[in-house]
Amino acid sequence: MVPTWSERRFAVAWENHADLVAENETVRGTCGAEMKFVIIGPGAIGSLFAAALARSGHHVTLLGRHSPHLEAIVASGLYLIARDGSRDLIRMAASSEPSVVASAEALVVLVKTVDTAGAITSVSPFVRHGTTVLTLQNGLGNAALIRELLYEHARVLPGVTSQAAMRREPGVVAHTGEGPTLIGYDVEIDAARASDLAATFSAAGLAAAAVPDIDRWIWRKVAVNAAINGLTALGGRPNGAIAQDPDLLDAAETIAEEAAAIARANGIELGGMRRQVLETAIATAENRSSMLQDLESGRPTEVESIHGAIIEAASQVGLDTPAISVVAALLRARERNIRDEEEYHAEGEKRARETHRG
Repeated sequence: MVPTWSERRFAVAWENHADLVAENETVRGTCGAEMKFVIIGPGAIGSLFAAALARSGHHVTLLGRHSPHLEAIVASGLYLIARDGSRDLIRMAASSEPSVVASAEALVVLVKTVDTAGAITSVSPFVRHGTTVLTLQNGLGNAALIRELLYEHARVLPGVTSQAAMRREPGVVAHTGEGPTLIGYDVEIDAARASDLAATFSAAGLAAAAVPDIDRWIWRKVAVNAAINGLTALGGRPNGAIAQDPDLLDAAETIAEEAAAIARANGIELGGMRRQVLETAIATAENRSSMLQDLESGRPTEVESIHGAIIEAASQVGLDTPAISVVAALLRARERNIRDEEEYHAEGEKRARETHRG
């Protein structure tokens, strides 16, 4: 019997997931003791990690700006919709007070990259010496920026995750795609921390591994994100459209290969990108990329930390980025249009109020 689209999607996703974790897994630490986590960034992925860790018995606080989502979690907990459609209500702490990080053993940074500096600056006075800080954000340069802002107060680990989620409404998050989380390390003390975190995540149902070559995986995700996020945001389509539309897949391959050439010039080999883009699009077919969600919600995108960072890296090695530069220019134009519309409506409302008062 010929497998359905859904069956093929899950088969490829799990094959890719198993290959990645098996290829990169080091000796993992033992998990069992309850840990105190603060997840910085209550977006869809941050909420997913917080829910999984809280459900497995860890003390978790979700930290972010005051919002309806945070209010809903404080009042009623977080509803997590699994990939099979089942719903689980998970209780956890949620706060907008940076001081909550003072009691944390580990911080997981999952704010949008445009918010990194503000978020880390706000918690910096409260971070204890030696605290583990893991960034799983999109884009390039996140760990370096966090290290700079925290000075030597914490052990900062770079990482990358292939998990996918969407926030359906305040207090409700759907787990829409599954993939490995990879945690990087440079020295032995960080290897132990990375292994312990990987074991903890895996025990919570989020498959993870500690790896010494994290830069390769960060570049791989940046290349795939530049292709899929950029095209889906501009086209208004879910990720699966890349796999279903040959023209979009060709365009995505061009963008990802352009990024891979820049990684190669920096000594990082990513391999052929078409299969990697296709597998990611299939594994997250139902997901609307974070960049698309940002545009639809009128929020700034991560174009600078993804496309902009690639363009900057290319300039440092003397390479051009014609495809990525076009995508970046179009995304920036979309953001300007949103800002212009907001300013236009705000000005209209202001004039209406003044007319009413007159």
